[in-house]
Amino acid sequence: MSPIKIKFVSRKISKVKFQPKSSSVFVTGSHNDDENKICIWKFPTPVSSMNDDAENDIDDDPQIISTMSFKGCVTDLKVASDDLIFVSSSLGSIFLFRYFDEKLQCMHTWEKLHAFQNGIASATGISVKGQDVATVGEDGKLCLLNFNVKQKIREIASSDLCSFTSVSYLRHHEVVAGNSLGYLRLWDLRSSSEASSSLLTLSREQQSVTCMNTHPTQSHILGTGYDDGSLCIWDMRQERKPMSLLEGHSAAVTELLFHPTNPDYLYTCSLDSSVWQWDASSLRNPISAFPTTLDSQEQGFTKGNPWLNCDAHKHKLEITSLSGQTWACVNSLDLSGSTLIWGTDNEELCILNDIAV
Repeated sequence: MSPIKIKFVSRKISKVKFQPKSSSVFVTGSHNDDENKICIWKFPTPVSSMNDDAENDIDDDPQIISTMSFKGCVTDLKVASDDLIFVSSSLGSIFLFRYFDEKLQCMHTWEKLHAFQNGIASATGISVKGQDVATVGEDGKLCLLNFNVKQKIREIASSDLCSFTSVSYLRHHEVVAGNSLGYLRLWDLRSSSEASSSLLTLSREQQSVTCMNTHPTQSHILGTGYDDGSLCIWDMRQERKPMSLLEGHSAAVTELLFHPTNPDYLYTCSLDSSVWQWDASSLRNPISAFPTTLDSQEQGFTKGNPWLNCDAHKHKLEITSLSGQTWACVNSLDLSGSTLIWGTDNEELCILNDIAV
């Protein structure tokens, strides 16, 4: 791998996301600044085409090509397509931006979509599936939106009056949200009931769910990060317990990402300032991952994906630190092709090329 390149950006980066199918354009959002911003960045040439010889002749630092002031702190950011970006605010609003001809334009704002009866509630998470958008917030509500409708489609309130922290679509009709007590709530949106169809939790001291990501090819497999730095891998078809519980970082996991084309690899970042690559490829097709008392169908589930074998073969899981020496909280990361980027509270944008998978 190439050395880490660090660019100082004069603002604390809370979220960073690549444009779909691009290693040259990405979006950042900031937090805890006097004036927070959404910025579109572009590398002068595609990162994947650079090599050590070219680095001496070409300034390959990304440059801001468009920027826009933002109300509140950026709490989540999803790039839904080449030209559409959803952003959530600490003031409870959801924004839809359009990026076209290297310019940003705010297309619509769902003002104070999340709010307490007597004050502001932060919007904490966004998930996009096709034309559908799900958001969650500190008010303990799941709100459903659509690209083409300016009004809220549906609102579901948490029965335990607990703040939601993250959300993800599994399928178009299934949404899962994590909360500050460590629970996962799964809704079947085909039902008119507000009650979640499933409630999942760990059998241990409660820790807030801080992030989640679905497997790119098997959407029933969900990874979740927690406030104590641990990770869980869930098979959402089996609702008893997580398939794997991995002790990891020494502080909260801020983002978790399966590699989009080689999901045997998983990437995490944390408030402990670290960025890790988790390699489960050596766990694929073990001889015996579970006792023979399990039926053949369940054995088939576990043998089909190495992440579901981690509990039985943790000694084979390879973890590589990618962040080097840093002393700032890492808030977000994203991967496109062989390029990994992450943003910190130290006003740094870090770029690592040639990720080996």
